[in-house]
Amino acid sequence: MKRTPLALAVAITLAPAVSSAQMLEEVIVTAQKKEETLTDAPVAVSLVSGQEIQDLSFFQADELNRLVTGLEIRFQGDSAVGVGLRGLGTFQQQSAPSRVGVYMDDYFMASQAAFALSSMFDMGSVQILRGPQGTLYGQPSPTGALVLKSQDPNFDGVNGYVQGSYLADPAGYNLQGGVNVPLMDNLAVRFAGLTDDRETGLENVNPVNKLDEERNRDGLRAKLLWEPTDTFSAKLGVAYMETEDSDIYRAVETIAPGRPGHDPSAAFNVDASDRAAVADAPSEVIKREELFTTLHLNWSIGDVDIQWFTGNLSSDLEITQDSDRTDLPSVLLEQETKYGDDWGALQHELRVSGSAFDFWDWTVGAYYQEAESVTAVNTFANRQSDGGVFNVIIDIPLETETKAIFTHNTFALTEDTELVVGLRYNEFDQTDSTVLTGDFYVGSTINPGGEVTDPVIPPFEDVFPCIDGMPAPCNSGAGDFGWDEWTGTVKLSHYFSDAVKVYGTYDHGFRPGAPNFDTTGVFQPDLNFYEGESVDSIEFGAKGDLFDGRARYTAAVFYSIYEDYQTQAVGLTAFNTVTGAVEIPTNAPFVNVDEAVQKGFEADFRMLVTDAWMLYAGVTYATVEFTDGTVPCTDPSQAPVGPDNRFNSCDADGEVASAQPEWTGVLQSEYTWNDLVLGSDFYVSGLWSYKGETEAPGDIAGRLDTNSFSVVDLYAGLRNQTWSAQLFVKNAFDEDGVLAKTPLVGGYNEISLTPAQTIGITATYNF
Repeated sequence: MKRTPLALAVAITLAPAVSSAQMLEEVIVTAQKKEETLTDAPVAVSLVSGQEIQDLSFFQADELNRLVTGLEIRFQGDSAVGVGLRGLGTFQQQSAPSRVGVYMDDYFMASQAAFALSSMFDMGSVQILRGPQGTLYGQPSPTGALVLKSQDPNFDGVNGYVQGSYLADPAGYNLQGGVNVPLMDNLAVRFAGLTDDRETGLENVNPVNKLDEERNRDGLRAKLLWEPTDTFSAKLGVAYMETEDSDIYRAVETIAPGRPGHDPSAAFNVDASDRAAVADAPSEVIKREELFTTLHLNWSIGDVDIQWFTGNLSSDLEITQDSDRTDLPSVLLEQETKYGDDWGALQHELRVSGSAFDFWDWTVGAYYQEAESVTAVNTFANRQSDGGVFNVIIDIPLETETKAIFTHNTFALTEDTELVVGLRYNEFDQTDSTVLTGDFYVGSTINPGGEVTDPVIPPFEDVFPCIDGMPAPCNSGAGDFGWDEWTGTVKLSHYFSDAVKVYGTYDHGFRPGAPNFDTTGVFQPDLNFYEGESVDSIEFGAKGDLFDGRARYTAAVFYSIYEDYQTQAVGLTAFNTVTGAVEIPTNAPFVNVDEAVQKGFEADFRMLVTDAWMLYAGVTYATVEFTDGTVPCTDPSQAPVGPDNRFNSCDADGEVASAQPEWTGVLQSEYTWNDLVLGSDFYVSGLWSYKGETEAPGDIAGRLDTNSFSVVDLYAGLRNQTWSAQLFVKNAFDEDGVLAKTPLVGGYNEISLTPAQTIGITATYNF
């Protein structure tokens, strides 16, 4: 039996200290839609328990970045949310399913991931599934899945918790709790609630609109569990979430402040450490309301299990935003999006599973999803050189439908060897019926603060240009389009011993395309769409328990080839055929690049060094590069962009294909003194996380490069089975780490930052 180098090093170093340590608790995952131990599951999966989320005072999902390597979650209060894994992700709201699917209580969140990522109250667990998920989940996400599960009711009597957190600077509070009540022997209900009101540490320094950014979230959840017999159960869940007057400013940095040749329109010299926005008009979620329902039905008929799931989500979002996010009074946006029709956005799944021949576990099923969204956008674009303000009015009705059938099979070839074969047939259909109109306010301007002055003459209505002289409004959507695709998996695993289980997987995944902005250089209201992307991935991994169950490790290497890889043309300048100006596109289009390769490795190790000392370490290396095709770029060596070449075009081969870090690492340690004070345990813990440097696709000049950084969180407190009290300092050294950059007009970059240093206390009472 061979041990990994990391395990051998720890064994040699710590062997004298571990003789009296207890065993690690068993970790149960449901990555394959069944309960199995972390070691048994032939997939790369991490699990963060609800207890860990409470212990670390995590309030929203992006804080998981500090605990799980290779994971990048962004939640910025509006549509700029998303999840990345192993160097790949999607961080823009779009109608195509994201590369990393987000699920809440089995419901695929689609474009509404903010509902799941904005809060972490009464959470049962979060599972992070790496690699293509092509068989068992609602959408065949090509890079992975983030699976969140809220707490279920139980029949263990009245129980629950109340947790309150106070934050000193940035100021705020988080109050949450849950209570479980058995109503009868076979009927139980659980109620949970949240109120969350916190500053982000970002300050808008423009004197026209100066304030500290603050976000808030309130929510209620109820779940009812009924088990009338040993063979049938029903679980109904209802959740309501609301946000009002929540700021969504974005931090910016000045490009080359103080250097000759920098853009003089950048009136404020700011960098990442300032955590500053300079917007001169309000940017806020005026109101967001979400209603979420789920229903799970489970029957057992002999050796056959039948599971039915129905989920429904409706959302109403109203936003006003300074779209250029700078001190220039140029673009002001008002938007309202309704997700779901009168019945919401429905999803259904039927799974039937059983066993045969004493070696075959089988599952067959079907999935259906339909959703409608209607977005109304008013964009005031300042055109002072044209003698007025041009208002673009866009109505975006979008319908999506997904149908799938699937089978998933596990064969016990021997007592220690297992083969998994899964296959899924998917049909994706979309209808885009975008309508564009507009008004021209002759002689108007946009003042600081977003006010549009009175026009000299009444506005010309419906002046947006249409194809071939068609009268406005223009039906300019991409129309009907869709894809049919097979996805699936083959996994082979073998136990050599409790210390060594190895597995190999082949997965085929797919991600459909979506409506696209103009990429032709000829300004017209017609929208087209970009194509779907497919991925073929292989992975080899090892897992096991060491030191009589006192330590556990996982490790994997992976290699994936993406065809028709979807990427956004960021970091470039473009020629505006309407104004004749060279500018940074507000809405950068998506393009398909012929091929990209993702490869790397990951490993983690957890150990109870002694009964009092826990140690955890993890590392992920993932690189994503183009290997064929061309990509839009900004290349100073090429001819200036113009009406015949709206974008520069660069050979993509060998260039970076993702703006996520290659290296990420985590080190966590906790030491406990048992029964030290007031019959309670005293503990101290620390969490160190590392993010490597990043580059952006197509950014030849390096404008969007970021540096590596580390963040340290510190905790100390008292706890017992009934109550706990904790003092924490998150980002203890106030590291202004930059996750990503986006170019803006006016001499600025928009930057995504790690949250500022936060000092607070958390108290919890369990009953």
